[in-house]
Amino acid sequence: MIRVMAALRIAAALLVSGLSFSLQAAETAPPIHHAADVRLDVESRRLTVVDVITLHGRKEFRFHLAPWMAVESMVLDGQAVPVPAKAKFWRTSLPDEESHRIELRLQGTVPPLPPGRGRGVEQPAGLGPAGGYLFEHAGWIPVTGDERVSYHLRVEVPAPFRAVATGRLEDEEIGRNVYRATFAAGYPADLPALFIGPYEVRERQQENIRIRTYFEPGLADLAADYLRDAARYIVRYQSRIGPYPYSDFHVISAPIPVGLGFPNLTYIGRRILPLPFIRARSLAHEVLHNWWGNGIAVDYRKGNWAEGLTTYMADHALAAEQGAERGREMRLAWLRDYAALPADRDVPVTRFTSRHDEAARVIGYNKVAFIFHMLKRELGEVTFAAALRLFWQRQRFRIAGWSDVRRAFEAASGRELGWFFGQWLVRKGAPRVQLAHVGFEPRTDSDGYRLQLTVRQVQPAYRLTIPVVIETSAARWRYRIVLDGAEATATLDIDAKPLALHLDPEHDLFRRLLPGEAPPILRDVTLASNVATVVTAKDQAMRRVAQQLAERLLDTPVRLDLAVPNALKATPLLIIGATPEIEKFLAEHGLAGIPDNLVGRGTSRVWTAHGRNDHPLLAVAADNIQALQALLRPLPHYGSRSYLVFDGRRA
Repeated sequence: MIRVMAALRIAAALLVSGLSFSLQAAETAPPIHHAADVRLDVESRRLTVVDVITLHGRKEFRFHLAPWMAVESMVLDGQAVPVPAKAKFWRTSLPDEESHRIELRLQGTVPPLPPGRGRGVEQPAGLGPAGGYLFEHAGWIPVTGDERVSYHLRVEVPAPFRAVATGRLEDEEIGRNVYRATFAAGYPADLPALFIGPYEVRERQQENIRIRTYFEPGLADLAADYLRDAARYIVRYQSRIGPYPYSDFHVISAPIPVGLGFPNLTYIGRRILPLPFIRARSLAHEVLHNWWGNGIAVDYRKGNWAEGLTTYMADHALAAEQGAERGREMRLAWLRDYAALPADRDVPVTRFTSRHDEAARVIGYNKVAFIFHMLKRELGEVTFAAALRLFWQRQRFRIAGWSDVRRAFEAASGRELGWFFGQWLVRKGAPRVQLAHVGFEPRTDSDGYRLQLTVRQVQPAYRLTIPVVIETSAARWRYRIVLDGAEATATLDIDAKPLALHLDPEHDLFRRLLPGEAPPILRDVTLASNVATVVTAKDQAMRRVAQQLAERLLDTPVRLDLAVPNALKATPLLIIGATPEIEKFLAEHGLAGIPDNLVGRGTSRVWTAHGRNDHPLLAVAADNIQALQALLRPLPHYGSRSYLVFDGRRA
């Protein structure tokens, strides 16, 4: 599941940076409180908000609103005050730094729903006949720049629509013509996010937690499975971390193709809700975010630890529970993705805040998840689990950074871990480890053999604990070698003649893969910084679809290269077109043709290869414009594959 909300929060934080208060100041006074009455007419998209704001300890009240919202009136401590002129920020002086009550009456017209064909959610509010959403920092409610607030939200929408918001559902009224509900957050929280749709609601109680689905009528038959699995995941993570921090958890169908996580709810595109992997893995990821990222908020100024930790405890853990091989495959895929990342797009982990492209995902999700995997192997499972519980106990409903994560693990382990967090968070890159020497001979003092091996790494050196497996005629022997410098030599006594030796065979280290460890994949091209795109199609309509596909596949702007011979020599290459034209192009330029195992299969074929000067090449050959169009949605999700055959949209 793609958790995009962090990107919107960062953008909002930058927008209202002039409003921000320090974390220390926020902790000295109660959080700002919003008591808001909200009315929304879906047909006209008209939004009316009356927000009574209680605040303490400041000389000026400043806030930001969306450009489509306007202030109709303002009352300060019972006295009407002039409405400030509309500007980027509204400002009103306060008589003193005591407690004050400000009533704002706001009106606006919510923008129409976006087309929803892009990669992310760049529009933070949208409404249409199918429903819509108002994200927390969209500016539909005053954004004051406070890191955390509390709120009491009363919402009214016309029937048959229903509204659901973040926060505890306190009550609801289902009338013939109108629906009303009240939501509250009495704990430090983000501003409320609000969702509207023609929902059918199903409910399940898990101990004292209300679990609901808000699905459109055509999806109602999915509700029972989602309710059951959401309850199962809540129980799972309560046992590992601590009590679920909210009173509710909701799964809401979205009219746009997204997968977003919010406090106590997840918002999932209606087209992907039926897909098996959403409930089997992505739902677990979003449930877990109620501890990591929501229950404990991220201090984005110092990097985002929550996405990687959630990926490790949800996605990776669920895969590993299906068998050790599945966990190894996921870690190898992470390393393979990192190998495809160009050096100029690599950044330290502390620079990652949110997923805005595939390169950010490689660092913030995969590498950070790998860091927690290595930390668990360094400290042991018992200590690792105790550290996570301690981190939760200390930081619940607070804002935490990487330094808070480190302190929890140091306290639980009784060890100083500055070396570990320093080398993995502050430095970009990854170690390159290889076997420099190996030799063995029979032991003279007893039966068996004495084996000596030297492991080397490229500078700058990391402190690493390297798993080593030695296969003999009798058994497999497992060792761990500490490498804390350019190289280390170890002498090992074994009972039988060694037949093979493997460094890190389970891919437990975040490192650069050695040549031959993994095949080429689509991301070798899609992540590259300087891709040349060649469209071989002569038909103009097919050329337009090919360019659309290139825009969806590539992480950087599409560069259509007309000087093909130069492109073949200098850069990674993406080639898209009709199958006969692709075959002709490859033959004319001395490149290998369609792989034998793909010829004649499906309606389109996609494969990777080594082009000129060993630059990666990605080819997409479709039988016709319909086959090419069918790839627009699914193909960008297969970046970790080496080749694919599609029958229409089905891979």
